Amino acid sequence: MTEDDKTTVKFRSRPEAVWQEAILNQIKAVAQWEKEWSFQVEKYKQLQEDTAKANVFSKSKEQETEMVDHPKYPVTTAKEIGWLVNDPRFSLERFGRYSRPIRTLYKAFEWPIEACP
Repeated sequence: MTEDDKTTVKFRSRPEAVWQEAILNQIKAVAQWEKEWSFQVEKYKQLQEDTAKANVFSKSKEQETEMVDHPKYPVTTAKEIGWLVNDPRFSLERFGRYSRPIRTLYKAFEWPIEACP
């Protein structure tokens, strides 16, 4: 039997072995991470202290976003649904009469209506 066959038989005979194996793998991964990458934690703490002292991430007036002035919310409940639908500023539609109005050939070329058959 190969190693894979042995683990398959072990998992079929003891279903809780899958859970135990997953936990053991996590414990091993944590220990391995501590050995190999724990120095990154100290570097990150040092970087955080340095940036806090330098105040690198302060907001300037140029970075502040402007607020959009929305109309007031309707008072009655009858006006709650669709109260911004007709306003083109708040539209999410790409198609419609306000975005692409229906045009005819003679209106597009500014011809008189008698010019089209």
